[in-house]
Amino acid sequence: MSATLELLPGLRLSPLPPPLPRPGPTAGPGAADDLPADPAREAAARFGGIAATAVHPFEVAAAIEADGVTDRQVQREYGRLDAFELAEELYAETPRDYPEPEPAPAPWRAPLSASLLRGLVYALPGLAIPLGRPMLTGAADRGGLPHGTFALAASLLLCWAWNQGLAHRTHLWLGRGRRRAAGRCLSRGALAGALLGAGGAVVTGLLTGRHIGDVLIFCAGQSLYMGASCVLLVLGREGVLLGALAPAALGGAAVLAGLLPAIPELSLLLLCTLLLALIQAARALRSCGGGSDNQDDDTRNGDARNDGPATDDPVADDPVPGLLTSLPHGLFGLAMALLTLGTALRGRHVEVAPTVALTLSMGPAEWLLYGYRRRIHRALLTAASSRVFVWHSVRSLLLGLGSYLGILAALGVGLGAAMVGMPFGPQFAGLLPLGAAVWTALLLQALGSVWLSAGICAPAAAATLAGVGVTKAGGIAAAVLLVVACRTLGRVTVHR
Repeated sequence: MSATLELLPGLRLSPLPPPLPRPGPTAGPGAADDLPADPAREAAARFGGIAATAVHPFEVAAAIEADGVTDRQVQREYGRLDAFELAEELYAETPRDYPEPEPAPAPWRAPLSASLLRGLVYALPGLAIPLGRPMLTGAADRGGLPHGTFALAASLLLCWAWNQGLAHRTHLWLGRGRRRAAGRCLSRGALAGALLGAGGAVVTGLLTGRHIGDVLIFCAGQSLYMGASCVLLVLGREGVLLGALAPAALGGAAVLAGLLPAIPELSLLLLCTLLLALIQAARALRSCGGGSDNQDDDTRNGDARNDGPATDDPVADDPVPGLLTSLPHGLFGLAMALLTLGTALRGRHVEVAPTVALTLSMGPAEWLLYGYRRRIHRALLTAASSRVFVWHSVRSLLLGLGSYLGILAALGVGLGAAMVGMPFGPQFAGLLPLGAAVWTALLLQALGSVWLSAGICAPAAAATLAGVGVTKAGGIAAAVLLVVACRTLGRVTVHR
């Protein structure tokens, strides 16, 4: 009991006071006036702090024993039979005075600047399209769409879906402290994703029967860049990625502003950005391989010189789930890519403004997701009943969704006026429903309901391929997701 008590935080016992003077058998009648009227008062002064915060008399008895007071001392100095009798009396007579716990640091804090930076690196690659325009000129694709649209779309869809699953898989390794394994997963997965994206463009070109040699080169570069950017984003190198994007972004902005003509020589800026991204990704992967990984295959169960376990970390010992765990993340990425492309493709035209607005809004969307988690954390501490908690959850959900849609609408109006010279209009009809579906699905995904979000968004994306408009499909998906989110996130157990 004493050994257990010594582990309790904040326990401080006063040093043993000198023994009370005991009158001898010949003491005079005034000697008793020097003793306390009841020795228990001295015990209360000595152990009262422990008794006030104790939850059981045994805790007080353990404190008495831990202070080295024996039963003989209790009998001699306090006039009680043993430490337990003294502890029970102290516990009964001392008012409870439990100290307020120190306020825990508020979790789910994320600086807005970091989220805005991520949104920026999501959107800036769109500025590379004007630089690659000479490579994308030629006979129109089927349906009157610009040359190479199908090959570019196939490459983008495959890379987007693959990298979503790859990012989740890598985070599984990182969450277990296995950076070296995470680096291997990223390096092999990024290369496989680049080959998949380029191969998808080649197959699409063969199926459509078009001569799209320059388009295939552009798609290969796009696939390589998406693999490198996935590596940098997963490893938290957004600033490095922004620097790599600078040549293509600045050159594309100059072309859009009319400061530079769209000539083939400007494609060197695309090559420069690609090379910078690949070099930085290789450096980031080397930093993963150079660090220690106690859970690699060669050290997991101990090496020849040490038969003991490689680590005692229970998180590191937790086995990584199978590949199927990352499947819904890839499926969700594919569905989002289809819905986003459906918003950009309108008839025979490609409208860039809605896509740019949606990608730029992903930064604020991430920050608003953190805001929802902060509000729910407070609700978990303050809600007096499950009904009150449900109300807090629904209100926080609607507040985050409404804020995000306001930001998305402002971006859509601004970009629409700047890029196509007209205010918010029909070209943005599907933007807000799609944005509502994306944000709500991301929230469900962040709280563990991955299959729910993927299972709702995937049929909506498939409906667009069957001819259903993006506005209608996105609106239905957003409504279903909102109802599911209100019901699912109202359960306290979801937020553990």
